[in-house]
Amino acid sequence: MKKLKLTDIIKNIGAKCEYNGDIAVSGVSTDTRTIKKGDLFIALVGEKFNGHDYISVAEENGAAAVVCSQDVEAGVPVLMVEDTLLALHRLAAYYRTLLDIKVVAITGSNGKTTTRDMTKTVLSSKYRVYSTDKNFNNEIGLPKSVLQLDDSYDIAVLEMGMNHLGEISRLTNIAKPDVALITNVGKAHIGNLGSQENILKAKLEILEGLSNDGLLILNGDDKLLSSAGTGSFKKQFTGIENENADILASDLKDDGEKTEFTVKSGDETATGFIPVLGKYNVLNSLEAMLCGLHFGIDLETAFNALEGYQSVSMRCESEEINGIVFVKDYYNSSPDSARVALETLASYSKGGKTFALLGEMLELGEFSEKEHENLGKMCKKNNIDFAYFIGDDYKAFLKGTAEKSKAYPKDKKAEMIEDIKAFSASLNKGDAVLVKGSRGMKMEEVFEALKEHLTKG
Repeated sequence: MKKLKLTDIIKNIGAKCEYNGDIAVSGVSTDTRTIKKGDLFIALVGEKFNGHDYISVAEENGAAAVVCSQDVEAGVPVLMVEDTLLALHRLAAYYRTLLDIKVVAITGSNGKTTTRDMTKTVLSSKYRVYSTDKNFNNEIGLPKSVLQLDDSYDIAVLEMGMNHLGEISRLTNIAKPDVALITNVGKAHIGNLGSQENILKAKLEILEGLSNDGLLILNGDDKLLSSAGTGSFKKQFTGIENENADILASDLKDDGEKTEFTVKSGDETATGFIPVLGKYNVLNSLEAMLCGLHFGIDLETAFNALEGYQSVSMRCESEEINGIVFVKDYYNSSPDSARVALETLASYSKGGKTFALLGEMLELGEFSEKEHENLGKMCKKNNIDFAYFIGDDYKAFLKGTAEKSKAYPKDKKAEMIEDIKAFSASLNKGDAVLVKGSRGMKMEEVFEALKEHLTKG
């Protein structure tokens, strides 16, 4: 972060401060455990925490000033505001205006992080690129990401997540992107938003911050995105099935470890591979390549870069144990991401059977029972040899695929794990096992217990 004057911060966040001097602020922190000397500490308030309780700790650890919405005693300047989260947003939005940097913003129901990392991989072949850290894609994480930028970067690739209408609107008006990417419109968070049409509306909020001469990149194979009204913004489409796409992938082939394909954009054609499986990952890579083309990176260079792409932990990683391939995809789950994971599972098997260890898909609201019945049907449709499921809607899952599955209520994870351990004796070399569920289901516990069982002795 570039240093800021305290007086400029006070002015731009609308704070009141009795301190009459001026000091330089070298960073911004909302966590006293990571605060550095010279930082501005912003005391955020949440359901389970109150940053105002840690003002003294912030001082001890070197805070130069603090932003508060409650009366506190402090030996450093106190900037009083009505809402500390809003102050964080205003500060990040102001700081963005000081940066001579291009911003790429990415949202979508699924594939945001993969597309973010692929885009960073492509752009890094030519530019100095910053990318959102970890899962800093919400109303706290994104402004903190913006505040980490400085003149050492040419381009920032920022991820934007949401659970409700209005959230991406706030994020995009902070980031002010030059390029916006939308991966797809699925059913994640449909319990909060009520319909896919509302999910589309929420995703399109990203346009509110897009520069007038900015570029919008859309998944042309997504029915809602391909027909969405996006105003006068310049837009380009990716596609595998949509032959009118601005960048088109064809001749897809996989060998259980990588996916080879050919890409055509205008008069330019290139052939290469990405070290992950699935059509959805090809579509993610196309958005990254199209972004690269926008910034002057040719397709061949982009392909060469993507050959070195590494998937993020818990997101469709594969691990082989005793000749059995385990696909670990338990960072999150939704009807759409579960569908593509089940469709892709056979690609990981080496002539063997396929199995699924599934956790509940959360935040589906009134749609939950029906979607978990559909999840069972998807297992049946994709010829999964046997599936285990855990979650509140276990009866609905069984309704979808009763003959080749076993399901448990949420509080029976220990029982499920023991049954899976016993079942694992029937696994053979060449089999593939998907482990997937929403983050709150902690399906990594199932995998780690099974791994320990298979490798002991």
